[in-house]
Amino acid sequence: ATDLGSARPLMVMSQGQLPPGQMQQRAVPRGAADDDDSDSDDDNHTQDTQQLCENEDIYDVFIGCLLYDLARYHLGKSRGGGCRRFFRTAAVFFVMLLNMAAQIYIIYNVKRFVSSWAVGEARSSYSEYEEHMYTSTHLNNHGMHRGDKGAFHPENFETLTADQKKVLCQIALSQPAFLMVMLGVWTLGNFGEIKLTFQQAYNVLSLKTAGRGLSAEAEDTEDGVKITKVSVGVKILTMVCVTIPRLVVTLTLLWLGCRWLTATESFADIILNALALTFLIDLNSLLYRTVMPKRDLVDAQKTCVLKDEQLEPSFLNYTADLIWFLLAVFWVWLYVFHVQVVLTEYNYDVRGVCTPFLDSLARVR
Repeated sequence: ATDLGSARPLMVMSQGQLPPGQMQQRAVPRGAADDDDSDSDDDNHTQDTQQLCENEDIYDVFIGCLLYDLARYHLGKSRGGGCRRFFRTAAVFFVMLLNMAAQIYIIYNVKRFVSSWAVGEARSSYSEYEEHMYTSTHLNNHGMHRGDKGAFHPENFETLTADQKKVLCQIALSQPAFLMVMLGVWTLGNFGEIKLTFQQAYNVLSLKTAGRGLSAEAEDTEDGVKITKVSVGVKILTMVCVTIPRLVVTLTLLWLGCRWLTATESFADIILNALALTFLIDLNSLLYRTVMPKRDLVDAQKTCVLKDEQLEPSFLNYTADLIWFLLAVFWVWLYVFHVQVVLTEYNYDVRGVCTPFLDSLARVR
């Protein structure tokens, strides 16, 4: 971050970073990369800085302002504005708590008034379908009918009314592939938030530890103010007030969203509900853009993490982040076929009789 009279960026030096005097830079002639296709050390790329607030959300603003103010205090450059900076960081912290409170309140009411109703309707509709299509049924742990093996009669579908067919054939699990794609998109959005949370925590926890209470050690150089160490208190504050609550909210959103989408009784509503859920993830970015003072954003945006990473052209560096995609695929499969309790003991007996009916409705005349 910068002071009003200075344009120098605030940087954070992670553990293992070489001092500025020992960092070497090498000029690469134009076209040199094209002349050498080998995977030698010359092809390695070093990432010197990573902007701490590059994701533009309220959590990054809080961490950026906190580290900036602690660094200014360590360097003796508070200029009598210690109280102002304290209240600035406290105000950002309050907005961050307000964001979390709003997310938790909305999650609670969506679970209470929206998803629970949708789950009840889906269970009732499928129970009536099972009772109508099977000659013998049993009750599951929710008291809903489930057809017994060998007692299914697909011809009974024709005796249902058109309205009953439209309701039953649009339950989300009637088209598992479509549902799984929508759940996959929703899951990737939440995993992206989790990934940012882990990266944010790593940026702070990877710094060397020194000092007591809430403190940070920094160096004033020509390139800017570089934070070299932070206290245990700063790391604990980051974990307790940012990382853990953010992870809990995101994981709760993931579960609630999957539950609501699975209980939706309209294919169009599945898409609309997924869009409605997205704004809960983006709420912190909304507050960042509309509530935060411009000076706070300037300080936070210019807070950087210095790194000395060798991004070698290896298989791991090319594919490491794909693990999030694989985890998303695994979670969707696990949820749909093993974890979901919207329609327990689901027999996957709707798609076969409903596909011709849905095709007839979708046919362009």
